[in-house]
Amino acid sequence: MTAFSISRVFRFDDGNTRAPQISVFPEQAPQGENDLEIRIKHFTEIENFGFLGFVLAHELGGKKKQRVRALDNVNVEDAEVQGLIVKLRQAPLSNEALGDELLDVDINWEHFVASTNDQLIPGDPLKVSDAQLQKKIDALDELSEALVGEINQRSQEHTARRERIKRLVLMLTIAAVGALIIWALIAR
Repeated sequence: MTAFSISRVFRFDDGNTRAPQISVFPEQAPQGENDLEIRIKHFTEIENFGFLGFVLAHELGGKKKQRVRALDNVNVEDAEVQGLIVKLRQAPLSNEALGDELLDVDINWEHFVASTNDQLIPGDPLKVSDAQLQKKIDALDELSEALVGEINQRSQEHTARRERIKRLVLMLTIAAVGALIIWALIAR
């Protein structure tokens, strides 16, 4: 959670695995005194969501490329975004490349939301009156959430790998110390 709790999007460590994670994007509109304030808070959360995912992906680092499993069952109504999804399904990506793709998609999502304030539906400020444009916004939302989900999964796997290595090093250290003690006792 953030100190000021301004955004409902945040980074945290999983309570069980200690793996860094990005929160799920909130489905409900943020609180606000009017439709425009609600919409502005919404696109701030979009920006935070993408940026936090981008940073985590880059922190994971690594050159290993793997497919984006979180896209296996993602289908959207916007043809252009669906085309991006199909391409991303076929492109093995390193963690950093995945973060870069997320940032690109997320910035597009944010800009589509931020540049359509004149079309917001009064009383439902996260929606716009142009149905095609709303499909694009929804599609970019779904794609961004799937990419963050993939980054979270890779973070879980990265943390589990790191923990296995720590345990292995500890066991080897204990075995080496034990061997030295036995050798010292025998050598007497």
